[in-house]
Amino acid sequence: MHLPILLFPFLGMVVSGEVEKSAMEIVNDQVTKFLNAVSSKKKDVILQLFNTTADDQKNVEQFIEKFQGLPITVQSAMFNNNGAIESNVLIAEKIPGKVVMAKSPASPTGWMITQLGAPKPVTDGKKNWEFSMCWVGLLWCAIECLVDWGVIRVVIYD
Repeated sequence: MHLPILLFPFLGMVVSGEVEKSAMEIVNDQVTKFLNAVSSKKKDVILQLFNTTADDQKNVEQFIEKFQGLPITVQSAMFNNNGAIESNVLIAEKIPGKVVMAKSPASPTGWMITQLGAPKPVTDGKKNWEFSMCWVGLLWCAIECLVDWGVIRVVIYD
């Protein structure tokens, strides 16, 4: 008796060819596209995946260099009340991070990273992370996070 009520929405999705992706699928797609762009050094794709500034465009080569070969694991993802996605990731198997994404037709995935968050390493053994979020200069912010956690070293030449 209730079958027609349940069947119509499902058939509507099948006929239209659109099945809504979960937040986890969307973030995993974004991370895959990002890691592929880093490994193939595609600056244009990196800049399309992030909400970038002129400073980010200057730092994209260094950003790609620093993220070469680093694994990123998506731990959780959910849609927030604004339709954006908030996710928790693990970078280089030790750095917890937060990634916020919003829809963007300019991105090859249809989503753009708009905020990044990472905690400072703690020395007291507690895992109550206090995340500092970046809204601008996302690429440099990510590089600084890797330095803070000792994943990479920055060498300054005189």
